[in-house]
Amino acid sequence: MLVSLHTDAAVQLASLQALTNLSVTSAYHSQLIPFADAFIDFAATSADVKLTLQSLRLLANLTFSSAFVDHMLQQKVSYCHLVDWF
Repeated sequence: MLVSLHTDAAVQLASLQALTNLSVTSAYHSQLIPFADAFIDFAATSADVKLTLQSLRLLANLTFSSAFVDHMLQQKVSYCHLVDWF
C-alpha cells in the first residue's frame, strides 16, 4: 500500500490528497482499484475527521468508474466511525 494506517497522519493526509487529485480523471482509476480496501479502511476507521473526509472524497471520485464500484460493493466493513458522528 502507498500509505499505511500506521503512518503519521500528516503523511496519510498528503498522500490521500495527491491520490484524490489523480482520481479526478479516469486515467488512474484502474490502477487504484487494488487499493479499494485501504481507502475504505481509512474512511471507516480513522478517528481523524480530515482523513475520513479526504478518504470519502477519493472514494467519491473513484465511483465514476464502474469497475471500481463493482469492486467496492463487494467489500465489507465491520465497524464505521461515521455512525458515531450522528
